[in-house]
Amino acid sequence: MMQPTDEFAKLLVKWFRKHGRNYPWRKNLEPYRVLIAEIMLQRTKADQVVSTYLSFLNKFPTARALAKAPIEEIEKFFGALGLMWRAKKVEELAEALVSKYDGKIPDSKEELLSLPGVGEYVADAVLCFAHGRNVAVVDANVCRVIGRFSGLIARGEARRDPRFREMADRLAPKENMREYNWALIDFAASVCTPRNPKCGECPLAKLCAFAQKNR
Repeated sequence: MMQPTDEFAKLLVKWFRKHGRNYPWRKNLEPYRVLIAEIMLQRTKADQVVSTYLSFLNKFPTARALAKAPIEEIEKFFGALGLMWRAKKVEELAEALVSKYDGKIPDSKEELLSLPGVGEYVADAVLCFAHGRNVAVVDANVCRVIGRFSGLIARGEARRDPRFREMADRLAPKENMREYNWALIDFAASVCTPRNPKCGECPLAKLCAFAQKNR
């Protein structure tokens, strides 16, 4: 298996600075806004989330405002994303934030994971993007890039395979984690895609086990 190198992060960030996508949740990193974005982005294409995300925050700019909202109002927004079932969790989330944390977003992983609707990925994303922690954000798409680059083959679901988490941590830089994680997310969406990856355009190709095997 190819050994991880510092070049992985360096090349990804360089690529991102030229090709990275521009989203509103990357401009304003207030923790509540980041949390709402990450919940909406789960299993949903980012471009489809933008208008709903902005409208939602205009209607419910704080956790306290959201906690006062009727469930029907919340359902309108999540229904527009095809995520109607997630509305109830968001209602419970807002109530928990107000009752336990005075409407603020906690900055420890244990506390984040205790919140309704918050799993490993969302917790790590909030810690990194909102609270500035050096945390690798790992989902199925990130695992695809890491697996192809390193030659790792998943045992079952990759994001639940501890070897992928270990590899993600080894490949991550020691600083500038926000930009690196965004780079990895965008790279997975536009270059290292599930089908027909663009290996000919890939800045990692010379180091990538998958590209070298399939050239």
